Amino acid sequence: MQTGQKAKELWSHRSVFILALLGSSAGLGNIWKFPYLTGEQGGGTFLLVYLFCVLLVGVPIMMAEGLLGRRTRSNPVQAMQYLSQEAGASPRWVWVGWLAVLTGVLIFSFYAVVAAWIFYYVFSLSAGLLADIGVEQAGDYFSAMLENPGSLLISHSLFMLLVLLIVGAGVRRGLDRAIRYLMPLLLLLLLILLVYAYNSGYFAQAYLYLFAFHPDRVDADMFIAALGHAFFTLSLGMGVVMTYGAYLSRKESIGQTVACVGVLDTVLALLVGMVVFPILFAAQMDPASGPGLLFITLPVAFGQMDAGQVLCVIFFLLVGVAAVTSAISLMEPATALLEQRFGLKRTLAALGSVGVAWLLSLAVLFSFSHLAGITLYKMNLFELLNFVTTYLLLPLVGLAITLFTGWVLCRRITQDELSQSLVFYYLWRFCLRYLAPLAIGLIFVTNLYNVSF
Repeated sequence: MQTGQKAKELWSHRSVFILALLGSSAGLGNIWKFPYLTGEQGGGTFLLVYLFCVLLVGVPIMMAEGLLGRRTRSNPVQAMQYLSQEAGASPRWVWVGWLAVLTGVLIFSFYAVVAAWIFYYVFSLSAGLLADIGVEQAGDYFSAMLENPGSLLISHSLFMLLVLLIVGAGVRRGLDRAIRYLMPLLLLLLLILLVYAYNSGYFAQAYLYLFAFHPDRVDADMFIAALGHAFFTLSLGMGVVMTYGAYLSRKESIGQTVACVGVLDTVLALLVGMVVFPILFAAQMDPASGPGLLFITLPVAFGQMDAGQVLCVIFFLLVGVAAVTSAISLMEPATALLEQRFGLKRTLAALGSVGVAWLLSLAVLFSFSHLAGITLYKMNLFELLNFVTTYLLLPLVGLAITLFTGWVLCRRITQDELSQSLVFYYLWRFCLRYLAPLAIGLIFVTNLYNVSF
């Protein structure tokens, strides 16, 4: 039975909302992908292009999602339903909300597997199993872990249970309280590693590498990479910002709050870079070592430093905390949907959403071993879900949200929610109507072209 309830709880403070969005965006994208992407794309030049993309594309879309959620005080499905009715638009826009929720669940299903790898490494590093190994041995260890999913079941189950407990406790007692503890812990761990990196003797070299400008490196590929990362790192297109926005007080400015998240997200990514690069340089390893940077290159690099094993454990704990803050945000839209639309109690709603994601995630966990023979277009389930969400669902949902907010909703609704100066409002509206759809379309077409060829 559909009840059409709305959110009953709000964030305790604007700062918690900022930390919640920061925790959602500061997941593996910033800690894992940003360092090696910056290394591959040329340091400071890429950084400047990336900041440009965040401000002109990422922040306007995030503001759009935030205002949709706060306007309706609802999950993505009901938000799109209510606003399409208010705007006199087609009721089919509700499918955008359904796709956003589905995207979050699908991403969580393989994201939880990566989180299981992370916490497995925390246990392994704490036991000294990765001490004094080389790159080849680290690669073999990672491969052996993937081929033995039974060893990952404990870390995978503990991660799922933690997410269930946080999400099931509700906004104030669960999300709000977890964010208040987890984000300061993340920043503390990052600060410890930053101090160590500063004393490594390679901090200045890392600074030059990260901020040095190479205008000759600017090309179309760099712009596409910067656009793509700016879009994906801010948790856009998966209903997270919309759902979190539903818990934001109307006294708060969406524009100022979201801009603050965009800036802090970038600062956090830079701090991670300033931790990773000095350690890699000290170990004489390539900072542009690609996706294997986290699980293969960094354990070897840490192992060559003084107190490296302890610091490597701290680093993987940092990544683990970021994984938890991102995971709870991915599960919140589906949980809010079950609670508000179908009238389930919060605990049952969380159990239902996390339970479905857990079953799918188990299949993903075994897709590297027992289910490795089950493929589609030569992709196992992990690779298939990553492809479908990254290359299809996220851009499509993001594009639909920009078109709906920029072209379908009337100016009265959007301006009432943003409450910004006319200059700022028209700048946002221009970016959302023209720059954002063009950027998302470019990402979408380019990604499909690269995959096809």
